[in-house]
Parts: sequence; C-alpha cells; structure tokens
Amino acid sequence: MRKLLLLPLAALAGCGGYLSVRVPHQLPDSPNAAAARPYLGALYLVVKTPEKPGEDNLSGLAGALLGKAGPEMNFQALGRSAARALKQPGSRVCAWRVEKGGGPPSAFAARLNPSGILVITLGRPSVSAKKEERSAVQYDKKRQKQTVKNKVWVYGASLPAQFHLLAWPGEAVLDSWADVFTVAEDRFDKTKDEADWYAENERKLLGALSEKLAARYAGRRVDRFRPVFSAEDDTEAEHAVDLAGAGRWDEAAEIWQARAGEGGGWRDHLGLAVAAELRKNYEEAEGHYRRAQELAAGDKAAKPVRWGQIYRDLETARSLPGARGCDKGWFGVKTAVLPFSDETTSVDGPQLARQLLFAQLKEAGYSLLPLEKTEEILRQRGYSDGGQLRAARPEQLAEWLGAGRLIYGDITDYGEIMAGVYNRRMVKGSARVWEAGEPEISFEESVVRVKTPKSLLGGLAGQLAKGLTERLKNKPLAYEAGIFSRQAAENLPAAVK
Repeated sequence: MRKLLLLPLAALAGCGGYLSVRVPHQLPDSPNAAAARPYLGALYLVVKTPEKPGEDNLSGLAGALLGKAGPEMNFQALGRSAARALKQPGSRVCAWRVEKGGGPPSAFAARLNPSGILVITLGRPSVSAKKEERSAVQYDKKRQKQTVKNKVWVYGASLPAQFHLLAWPGEAVLDSWADVFTVAEDRFDKTKDEADWYAENERKLLGALSEKLAARYAGRRVDRFRPVFSAEDDTEAEHAVDLAGAGRWDEAAEIWQARAGEGGGWRDHLGLAVAAELRKNYEEAEGHYRRAQELAAGDKAAKPVRWGQIYRDLETARSLPGARGCDKGWFGVKTAVLPFSDETTSVDGPQLARQLLFAQLKEAGYSLLPLEKTEEILRQRGYSDGGQLRAARPEQLAEWLGAGRLIYGDITDYGEIMAGVYNRRMVKGSARVWEAGEPEISFEESVVRVKTPKSLLGGLAGQLAKGLTERLKNKPLAYEAGIFSRQAAENLPAAVK
C-alpha cells in the first residue's frame, strides 16, 4: 500500500484481540447527506435579503440615524464567505447573487447550469448594547475569598436565516433548516456606536454562518475507528494484524485474501474491508463488510464492530460527487458598460459610479470591454454621453461595440443635502441589462447615509479591488458611490474564482 495511506494509522491501540484502526472520513452534518451530495459539486448560491425599510422621507432618515432600522449588511461579503467555506472536496460554489425583489431563486440558473441551488433567506439582523453586571471570585493576600462585581457593556448582534438546498433542474427540496447566528463582546464603556460595532464584527457573524454551511454540506474530518481482529492460537491471523499495525497493509491484505479464498472466517473479510476503506475503494469495502457481518452472526467477538455506522459512512463517501467544472458561459459574453445617463447636477458622480460598477463586474468575472474603448467607439458614432443612447437601438450599439451584452445606467440622485440636523448623502439610480434574445433585466439601487466612516479608505477597502480606493479619496461621495456600485453588481451573478 502507498505510504500516503499509512498516515491515518499513526495511532493504533491494542484492545483485547483486535486493533482499533483510525480511518478518516469527510462527513457532512446534514441528515440527508447522501441524497444531497451529488448536487453540491457546482452550486449556485442565492442570498435573499430581508425587506428593506423606506429611505425617502425624514422619518426613514431618522430611523437610519438612530439605528432603528437595524444594521446594514454587506451581502457581497456573505456570498464570498460562503463560497470560500464550501470550496472543499465534494462541494463548490460556482456563482452567487443577491435576490432583493422576491424573484425565484432559479433566475439565471438556466444560463449558469449548476448542479444545485443553495438559497439563504436572511432575516433582519439586530444589534444591541446592554449594561450588565459581572461577578468574579478573587482571593486577597490572606487567601480570603472575595466576590468582585463589575459593570460591563455587552455588545451583541444576531442574524436569523433559513436555508434550502434545491436540485437543479427541477428545484426539488433536498434539505431545509434554519438557525440564528450570534456574536457578542464585553466592553468597559459604551463609547462605540452600535452600527459601527456591527460593521467591525459583521465578518465574525458571517463567518459563523459560513462555518455552519461548510459543516453541513462540505463536511468536516471525522476519524472513525475500525477493529481488525486476530484470533486466539492463530499465528497467521496474528501476523496479519501485526503487519497492519506496522502500516504494511498490502502484505496483511495478501494473507487475508488467501485465507478468505480458502473459506476463511469473518475476521479475514473484516481485515480486507478495512484495507479497502483506507484505499477509498468503498464498493469493495462494503462487499467485504457485508460478508464479514454475515459470517459473524451470533459471534460475540464481533460485538465491537459498528455495522450500521460503517454502512452509513460508506454510503456518504460514495455519494461524493465527481469533479465537475463550472459553466462560465454567462460570464464569457463580451459586455459593455455604457456611459451613464445623468439627471443630477453632479459633474463627476455618474462617471465615478460607472467606473466603480465596472470594477465590481470585473471582480465578479465578467468579460468587459474597456471603458475608454467603449467611449471612443460611441464618440465616433456621434454619441458623447449616456443620455443620447436612448435614441439608438441596442442591437446597433452592440454591433458597433462588438459586444453581446450591454449595461445601461441612470443616476437620478447624487449629492449631499442638509435637512435640519441631518446631513443626507445620497446616490440613487437604476441599471438595465440588454442581451440579444434574452429578457431585459432591470433594477434600482439607493444609498442614503447620514454619516460616513471616519476612514473613507478603510470603509471602501472591503468593497473595491486593490489599487482603486487610493484614486477615490478626493472624489465626492466616493464611499456612497462604492456602496451603490456593490449593491448594483449584486443583482447579477458573480463568478467564484
């Protein structure tokens, strides 16, 4: 047997006539693991957002300022975190997107051709800061017991979520469950704003969710212990077990195979079964386990063998999907991000929003026509700004640009307004996607802020590609435009690299 297969046997323990052999398995926590696993090799992840509160009136702004609407989530961070967690043997996320309008989770599935669809339906996250009393027992210099009480501020956040694993095609429900994920921290004072604390700790909350996903579907290493028996006054059987204990499984298997062929007993078939399981030849292993169980019927010596666990493990191991590539056809279509139309008084805003959306789509795996080349071709045809593009047929624009897909953008609000005590910073607009022979896709996004992070670059760093944030630090409403571009891009599938 190859040396690689000897590694799981580093810990062998003698146990009254048999050796306990460590056999590693990657076992999911899902009760439907065997049925679900064939659908995990090329997943399409859909994040369904909680209902968004209104933002267009003063009360909505006040609620945002006071935190009554709950903290704002970074759905992109969730998609990426879940995809990383599920990138393991037997599971992989090929693409993810955010569904904000109550549409079916299967949207885009026909183009992405996944093995299955994993839907995460989020509830609204909550964050709080409460003063609590903590008691601790201490001993003074005289070894006298004392109880010391302290006041602390307990910051905490919770996120409820429901999960559905669907087969594709057909959308049959393979698995369904729900959980609430929490994170907490004790602080000595309440100097930290709750929303800021949430933003700093959201990664931990999303990490807990992603870790649970990985454990349920990708699985985690579980060491099983299989007994390999010798027999009293059977020198050859004892020698085979000694060879196995020394990691010389090929030699041990030769002995068991020869004895089994001559009408050997259940111990020989059990040894062959464990050897095959270590080689990950699960069909051969089950055959020998079944024969060993049949021959061991009524023999009390076989009591340590957990037959039921063995067969469940083998069924799960056999259901591990084979390697499957992700269908990149959707992302391979040459895409042009057209100049945005502008209904605002901002000179730089629409252009900045377009640049940021381009950066988001590039990071998401799209094949994009460079912005400068798009502008140059359109200028040659007499189109110098986005508002003029309404007069042109998309088919004609696509032909000029050599693109199979066009993305239009329209910025309707881009500015800062003082409204009493509120300093409202707003970026609002819409986008639509045209592709020949496909239904048009449209969506709207609105970003309203009553404050911006103290560190603009720090706030943007998690949203944009490296090197882009430095060029934005002097741009108007760069942070809000970064959020707008991220939220707009989330409406379309993002490839997982």
